Amino acid sequence: MLEENYLNKLDEDIKKEFKKASNLLDVGEFNKAENEFKEILNEVEDFIPALNKLAVIEIYNDNLEQANELIDKILKKDPEYVAAITNLGSIYKKKGQIEKAKKLYEKAIDIEPDYGNAYNNLGVIYREQGEYKKSVKYLKKARKRGSYSFKIDDKPLYKNKGCVFFVVVIILIILLLIYIL
Repeated sequence: MLEENYLNKLDEDIKKEFKKASNLLDVGEFNKAENEFKEILNEVEDFIPALNKLAVIEIYNDNLEQANELIDKILKKDPEYVAAITNLGSIYKKKGQIEKAKKLYEKAIDIEPDYGNAYNNLGVIYREQGEYKKSVKYLKKARKRGSYSFKIDDKPLYKNKGCVFFVVVIILIILLLIYIL
């Protein structure tokens, strides 16, 4: 099951708490995020997405055994939770067991073909292995499916009115300086 399916079963207050904690995690505030996720787990015992986010924090902190224990707990309750399968792949990647990591990422894709994070992680592995054609293939798929990353506005600079204004002002200042000198 996907994270959003679990979130849909929660009341709005806990959803807000989860989003706040997830945002803290996204910006690297691991201690604050961890505290928030633990508070959520006090309210909703064994809430799989919160357990998974705690596993992510453990992975970032190189506490791979603790992360693995959390993921095992998750996968016993939901063997097809693709985020946990992907994070287990990340643990194996950190341990240097690249082939196991690839198989887990591929398993996540088999379960949920639109899960961008697994494509992204495969793309990174292939890039690190020098298989650039495969890397680009998977990274493009990740981008189309919205991998775990901040939303980036792909609008060209010339279509962004703020950037155009800034560039015009800079050019005018440069021309004025040239005229004065």
